[in-house]
Amino acid sequence: MGSRFTRAVCACAGLWLLAASLDPSATAQNLQYLSGQHIVPAFEGWEQNPDGSFTFYFGYLNRNYREELSIPLGPDNRIEPSHLVQAQPTYFYPRRHRFLFNIRVPADWGDRDVTWTLTANGATQTAYGSRLPVWEVNEQVISENRAGSGFALGNHPPAIELVGDSERTVAVGHPLRLTVRISDDGIPKTRAVGGARDPRIDVDGTGRPLFGAGRFGRRNAMGLRVAWLQWRGPGKVTFDPWYMEGIDDHMPGWAPPPLPPDGTVVTTASFSAPGTYVLRALADDGYLSTPLDVTVTVSDRP
Repeated sequence: MGSRFTRAVCACAGLWLLAASLDPSATAQNLQYLSGQHIVPAFEGWEQNPDGSFTFYFGYLNRNYREELSIPLGPDNRIEPSHLVQAQPTYFYPRRHRFLFNIRVPADWGDRDVTWTLTANGATQTAYGSRLPVWEVNEQVISENRAGSGFALGNHPPAIELVGDSERTVAVGHPLRLTVRISDDGIPKTRAVGGARDPRIDVDGTGRPLFGAGRFGRRNAMGLRVAWLQWRGPGKVTFDPWYMEGIDDHMPGWAPPPLPPDGTVVTTASFSAPGTYVLRALADDGYLSTPLDVTVTVSDRP
């Protein structure tokens, strides 16, 4: 009996290996690629604005786990119809980033699509944004998608203010000081357990625990912080301090850095090459975020 069972198991394993060898996709989908893969633009949903216009939300999945890609605006990185504002990034960090930018269209837009097309590492992918009812979103849907689970009743996006000009100049090799002030409505809150704050337990504005916010829930760490992203630019921007929004804040044990009472956060940015850059700051409470852009002209001279 035992020998027949062993032979049966071996036979099944052999058939699985044979099937995997005949269908490479059976094993390829389980591999993690550091580089060489394409980027998938993602349509996240749409909502109607109070004035009757519509907002289409987009993000992306960089299928690489390490490679960061720069794709300038043009045939390889385009929003269509072409008369719409080209609001998309040109610099792409690894993995999935949700609700990163939006395209606004007038109230008489009708049933036309808004598309975002990207070509990376030889592959072209297009996200089709449509006003199908199934794609309609609101702040609750955005919160649950960005955070992985949960929604805080009464929560509003945090506020962010830039200290200084929104257009700067700096030379290669000279760090640029960036200062913002961020504030929030205090929702979601954390609840003290045994005299200490337990970051696993979050509550909404009524004090009720958030759905799915247990220690096994995949979600952002809660708490106000600011994330800096390279949005556009010909070289590489290095931020200090820095974390990868949407990735690091999902890692077990990660927590937002302490925030001064006045909400002031200072970050330095260094640039690898001359040119024009757009840097985006995101004030984030773990569920909702508010963007702010700074344009930097980098010179190769001191």
